[in-house]
Amino acid sequence: MASYPAAEALRDGQLAEILKPFIGGPIPGRLAHTGPLLVPPKRRAFLDVAAPRLRASLGALPR
Repeated sequence: MASYPAAEALRDGQLAEILKPFIGGPIPGRLAHTGPLLVPPKRRAFLDVAAPRLRASLGALPR
């Protein structure tokens, strides 16, 4: 099941995934920045939240 705002409506049967056969598998992603001295606070906060989640999800992919 998808993990986005429509997940509840999908689960309740209010919506249907009609393009499900065309959805590819997970793809690797990267987070990059220029360095600790130039990272704005909002970007740093995003990286601090997103990096561990990305590592966890990429760790689950077959190599």
